[in-house]
Amino acid sequence: MSVQYPDYKSKLEQAANWCVLLNSDNFTDADIQAHSQWLKADPENQKAYSELQALWREFDSTDNSHFDSKILNRVLDKDKPKSNHFAKSVVLSALFVGFGLIASHVGLTGISSDYYTLKGEQKTVELKDGSILTLNAQTQVDIEFSSKQRLIKLNQGEIHLVAKTNSSWPLVVETDKATATALGTQFTVKRHEQDTFVVVSESKVELCYLPAQKCVVGKEGQAMSVANSHLIGPTAANPDIELAWLNNRLVANNMSLARLLSLLEPHYQGVFIYNQSALEHIRVSGVYPTDNIAMALQMIASEPAVTHTSVANYFEYISLK
Repeated sequence: MSVQYPDYKSKLEQAANWCVLLNSDNFTDADIQAHSQWLKADPENQKAYSELQALWREFDSTDNSHFDSKILNRVLDKDKPKSNHFAKSVVLSALFVGFGLIASHVGLTGISSDYYTLKGEQKTVELKDGSILTLNAQTQVDIEFSSKQRLIKLNQGEIHLVAKTNSSWPLVVETDKATATALGTQFTVKRHEQDTFVVVSESKVELCYLPAQKCVVGKEGQAMSVANSHLIGPTAANPDIELAWLNNRLVANNMSLARLLSLLEPHYQGVFIYNQSALEHIRVSGVYPTDNIAMALQMIASEPAVTHTSVANYFEYISLK
């Protein structure tokens, strides 16, 4: 790829600042001239600005009465905006620049990886050895096959593997401080920051915690993890629940609402806005569709204590009533 994510993210942040300024009541002729020079300085500047302008037009197409103290006061702890332009400026600058969500909106995260998925996307690929690799949403992997081993570097997210077994050519999934080696056929590996989670759906997998040089072997129907610098398991697991994401489903069994939202959001191209601590004590159960987040949010909003407001079909605000 010719576009490097860190450089382009910087341009998006600059574009967001221009978008906020030029849609406010405070810009000058000098600002307009400077903006024109910035656009001409690099074609990527124009691209970044166009991306955010497209989002801005989405706000214009909706009922801006949503941009009142109900949203802004609770989310940004601001007074009621004086104008719709001001409200949109606050939302865009805070949510996109301040909270670092630009990359998720324009779909750039992971573009340098061999295989990657964006928010709201899953992907299945056949590797050159015949193994089938499925990437959950917001996942990044690099593939390195050599004569000694088949290496899948899981940089972010979650994968499921249907492995072609070959005892003389190991298939290894590598995360930050762990490796999961296929001793059979089907398993998942999830990486969350420095922690690694493995669920075995068929045969066996060896999970090793590299700093401690310790390994365990999990069998079908078992889970293992490297979490908080400890090797844990194997313990009993239900692959049908753990692998429900392969069928675009998320199974919650007395799960906290905050946890449910954190698991659903990668499957949505927009942004969830909620107070984690306030929703932590709300417990939910159900089977939620990850390919229809609008329906999932309707299910969540049916909870007696919960309310949901959608802004521009992009910002989803979930709170207590």
